[in-house]
Amino acid sequence: MTQPNFVPVPDSATVRPTMPTATPEIGRAKKAGLLGSPNHGSGLARGTSTPDAGYALTLTHEFLHQHHIGDSADVNHHDLEAAVAALASKRAGLNGRGPSMSDVNFVFALAGVRDGHGTVDSQFADKIRGVGHSYFMLRAFVDGVAVDDLRGTTDAATR
Repeated sequence: MTQPNFVPVPDSATVRPTMPTATPEIGRAKKAGLLGSPNHGSGLARGTSTPDAGYALTLTHEFLHQHHIGDSADVNHHDLEAAVAALASKRAGLNGRGPSMSDVNFVFALAGVRDGHGTVDSQFADKIRGVGHSYFMLRAFVDGVAVDDLRGTTDAATR
């Protein structure tokens, strides 16, 4: 069977021309990240925002790789990495920004390691035992650190 030379297209099968329209922005819900600053109100009752906490983990891993901190039997390397990264991201979140190496250095100063030298305080080591393997222990540890201690300066951390 061959195709005839001319096949008429009925009106119901013709494609009507269309024009793309822009997405209406008036009725659309705004993105959650663009609804103002993350730290409004007291911040304590609503929790603390931690923008880009994975970057704090990368910075902490790099710091530990360069300085070889926590090789003793008292401190589990993974627990130390998770605890410092979580506190550094909490400190950055209190200031409404992403974490930086200064946040990581500050938390290590709280732990007793200053300028990449020294060992982790035994009290800090006892508090972080197991936090690298349990989210609930990590949350309890981070929530147990006073906000005022994290908002301080490096000089306050070295005392």
